[in-house]
Amino acid sequence: MEFAPELGAWSPAIFWYCAINAFLSFGFTLVVIVGGFYDLKFLFRALKAERTDDTDDGRVQHPPNEPKP
Repeated sequence: MEFAPELGAWSPAIFWYCAINAFLSFGFTLVVIVGGFYDLKFLFRALKAERTDDTDDGRVQHPPNEPKP
C-alpha cells in the first residue's frame, strides 16, 4: 500500500485511524445484531409460554385504604 508522500505522516495515520474505527464499528454492529436476535428469541419464547387471563378487562383496582390518584 502506498501513501501520498506530500501528506507526510498524516496519510498513514488517517488510514489507520479510519481502518481501526471501521473495524470497531463493524464489531459493535455485529454484537448488537446478534444480541437483538437473542433477545427476540427470548421474547417470543416468553410470549408463547405466557398464559392469558380471560377475566382481565384492563381496569386497575385500588385497595379501599389507598387514596385514588
